[in-house]
Amino acid sequence: MEVILARSAGFCFGVARAVRMAEELAASGRRAKMLGHIIHNDYEIARLAGLGLAVISSPQEAEEGDCVLLRAHGESRAAHEALASRGTQVVDATCPKVARVQQIVREAEAEGRHPVMIGDPRHPEVLGVKGWCSGLEVFSGPAEVLSWAQTLANSTDLPIAVVAQTTLRREIWESSLKILKKQCTNLKIFDTICNATHTRQSEAALLAAKVDAMVVVGDPKSANTKHLTEICRLHCSRVFQIECADELPWKGLSDSAVVGLTAGASTPASIIKEV
Repeated sequence: MEVILARSAGFCFGVARAVRMAEELAASGRRAKMLGHIIHNDYEIARLAGLGLAVISSPQEAEEGDCVLLRAHGESRAAHEALASRGTQVVDATCPKVARVQQIVREAEAEGRHPVMIGDPRHPEVLGVKGWCSGLEVFSGPAEVLSWAQTLANSTDLPIAVVAQTTLRREIWESSLKILKKQCTNLKIFDTICNATHTRQSEAALLAAKVDAMVVVGDPKSANTKHLTEICRLHCSRVFQIECADELPWKGLSDSAVVGLTAGASTPASIIKEV
C-alpha cells in the first residue's frame, strides 16, 4: 500500500503558537490554567495537562494570582473582563487571524454597520467573535443567508459588514456572498478565511481525486477537520475520518493500492506519524 501524505497536514501557525505558549507557561513555574481547551485535540490537551496546566471551564473558576491561558479560538470581551476582575494574569493565545475578525466586527459596529458572520454558530471561534459586538448575525451557509436577506426587502441599503469563520469552506463563503451581493447595496466584505485553511482544503481535494481512499486525522470537535472530510468526500468514494491510529479502518482500506492522508490543523505530528 502506498501512502501519500498531504504537505499541509497538521498544526497551523495559530495552533502551533498556542501550544508553544502553553509549554512556555507550564515551564515558567507559575500557577497556570487553561480556560477551556486551547485547541481542538484531546490528546494534546491531556499532554499539556500533564505538564501542569489545569483546565477550567469558566472565568469564575480562576483564582487571584492564577495565570490563565486563552485558547486559539479566542474568547469574548466578557471573558477577558471577568478574568481581569478576579485578579488573574491573562496569557492570550488567540490566533492573530481570529483576533483580526474580532477587531473587524467591533469596528464595523462602531461605524454603524450591521456585522454578519458566515460560520458555525456553535463553534468557539464564532461564539468568541460574537462576544465583541452586540448584534452579530451568524449564518451557517447560503440557505440561511438567503432566508435572512429576503427579510431586508425594504432595507436593501442597510450598511452591512460580513466576515467568515477562519476555517470555513471557501465554497460556502462564496455562495453566501453571491446572495448578499445581490440582495444588499451597502455591503462591506472582509474575506477572513485563513490562507492556511484554503491551502489545506485545496490540497486535500487534489489528493482525494487521485487515490483509492482518503484518511483524515483529527478531533471530532475540530471544524476544519470536519470540512476536510466533507471536501474529500466530494472527490473520493472512500473517506475515513479518525482520531488516532487505533481507529484505522483496515477492512475499508484492505484493497486500496494508494491511500491519501491529511490531518486537521490541531492534529499533533506524533499522531499523524503514528497513523
